[in-house]
Amino acid sequence: MGAGAGTGAATQVSPRTLIEACISAEGRAELDVVYDLGLAMGLPEQTVRLALRRMQGEGILEQRGRGRAGHLVLTAQGALRAERDRALIEFAFAQDRGEVPWDGRWRLYGFSVPERLRAERDGLRRLLTVLGAAPLLPGVYVSPHDLDTELRRSVPPETLDQYLIVSVGEDLRVPGCETPRDLAERLWPAAEVDAGYDRLAAELDRRPATAPAGPVAVTARALELVDALDAGLLADPLLPGELLPEVWRPRRLRAEFDAEWAALRDAEAGLPIFAWAE
Repeated sequence: MGAGAGTGAATQVSPRTLIEACISAEGRAELDVVYDLGLAMGLPEQTVRLALRRMQGEGILEQRGRGRAGHLVLTAQGALRAERDRALIEFAFAQDRGEVPWDGRWRLYGFSVPERLRAERDGLRRLLTVLGAAPLLPGVYVSPHDLDTELRRSVPPETLDQYLIVSVGEDLRVPGCETPRDLAERLWPAAEVDAGYDRLAAELDRRPATAPAGPVAVTARALELVDALDAGLLADPLLPGELLPEVWRPRRLRAEFDAEWAALRDAEAGLPIFAWAE
């Protein structure tokens, strides 16, 4: 069955998303399943192999055994990243349901890491960006969210204890910004965040008239959806509702995603791709 079979025009899913979808809740994936699903989705084995090598090079996966008889396991780093991604998605939907109200406080994260520790400095900067913080000044990032837990999960304690300065307060004054919503628009322009969800909007528009049947078709559709959701979340700081426009398309699109995802999960609940939501 080809990519997007039964779901309208085909959508190319990234091989990384395919691989991650095959990893069970225990952090294992059989290589024959990975390659077979890739072929069913229109991804050649060589394309999948290249993605596997990159993920191994990043320290996310380890391969045990050779060829199709082998299997993959998540490393400690890979498991940490998977948990962070899962927590991000859970937070997004909890916030959409109004379960995570904003406390009205801003968090400032400042650091001055020596040049000899450039890798640690760059890693800290990347992580703050991934977590949705925005640069306010050189070496100073701001977020409406408390990022301490995620920072301590991913950064060595000695780096944080020596170089990270944190300030929390309700009064943050920036020239040209009269309200917290003005500041949010300055740091995280709503139009740019909204545009990141164009792919998810297009994917939801091509929802099949007939629900996919069978594990391959269900997985194909689920992969298309989650790949598109990831594209939106990648550039979304997940600001509290108090800082967003009153009509916010990403919230509506995530609700539509959730409805279709639940229907797919009900059809094939045992598939690895649904493990993160269990």
